[in-house]
Formats: sequence, C-alpha cells, structure tokens
Amino acid sequence: MQNAWIALFTVLVASIAWFAVSGLRQSRRTRMLARLAHEVGLRFSENDLFDAARRYADFVLVAGGHGARASNVTYGRVGRWPVRAFDFRYEVGHGTRRSSRFYGVAVVETDMPMPPLLMWNNADADMAPLAARTAARQDETWAVRGSDKVFRAAQAVLSRVEGLSCQTCGYSVMLMAPVSSERSDYLGILQLAPEAVEAVETALKG
Repeated sequence: MQNAWIALFTVLVASIAWFAVSGLRQSRRTRMLARLAHEVGLRFSENDLFDAARRYADFVLVAGGHGARASNVTYGRVGRWPVRAFDFRYEVGHGTRRSSRFYGVAVVETDMPMPPLLMWNNADADMAPLAARTAARQDETWAVRGSDKVFRAAQAVLSRVEGLSCQTCGYSVMLMAPVSSERSDYLGILQLAPEAVEAVETALKG
C-alpha cells in the first residue's frame, strides 16, 4: 500500500513539474511573438480575438482534427492586405492514441474570390489532414489539388520557406507550417503571405 502511495505521489509531482515547465515555455513564446509583432508595426493578442477555429473552419488544417485552438495572434495590415497570424493547435485520435499538432499559420483576407487550391508540403506528409492526402497530383515539393495556374504563381514565392503549405478558400489564403521548436515564429510566413497573394492576383489577370 505504501508503495502505491509513493508511486502516486511521484506521478503527481512529475505532472506538476511538467505543467510548470510547459507554462514557462508558453509564456516565453508569447513574449517573443509579441515583441516581434510590435517590431514590424502589427498588433498582438495572447488570446484569439477572431474565433479562428470557426472563422476558418473550411480550411483543411482547421477541419483536420478536434479541440482546435488559436493563440498568440498577430494582426493588422501588410501591404494592401489585412493579415492574421497565430499559433494553432489541434488534436487527433482518442484515448491513449490521442496526440496534439502545432502549426504557425498566416491568413490574408483579400478582396477577390480565389480559385480553390491546396498545396500540402510533402515534408509534412505524415501529419497531413485526411483531406490533404487525397490531392490530385504530386509536385516535387507539394501534393496539389486545384488550379494549376494559381499553383504555378504561388509556387515561386512559397518555395522560399521549407515545409510551407498553402490553401485558398473563398476570399482568403492560408499559409501554414509546423512549429518545430519553442523559438519558431510565424513572422516569416506572415510577411511572405501578401507577396504570394499578389503573385496569384497577377497570374489571374494575365
């Protein structure tokens, strides 16, 4: 009986320590992203002011699991476009097979309807949502479904960031990349997103 209590106490202490370390890491990440947002003249909120899980529910990343949650939201305008970037977490599986996935996400909300396109990066194929695994064709870097013209326009811009995936839906364009470490930030894809939209816009007008 005593051994059972010792084991229970050990598990309890380990759990408290894990939550404390996790909280500290999250706090450091929030401070880092807030500082980066302010450095480029954008606003920042630790909490999701835009209900991203509902607002972007038609995107395959957001619809790819359950318990979807956005945090550390950077928002404002980059060039002509209103932008939002955020940490995104969702869960897949259930019970002992349950796991969490983390992405840095940037969304540009444009003033024009975008032809449907999904470009899921092959480097992230193992973690791809089910809808991204049914892409119509394979490029060297992406599994692709949708407009070839839009894909070619976006490809030249998006290839600059390793592991980057992209989807257009309605009037919005979403870029997403797995968060590889505590110090990974989404600022690079946030700054790249409007350029990708402009490349697509030029291709559609051409």
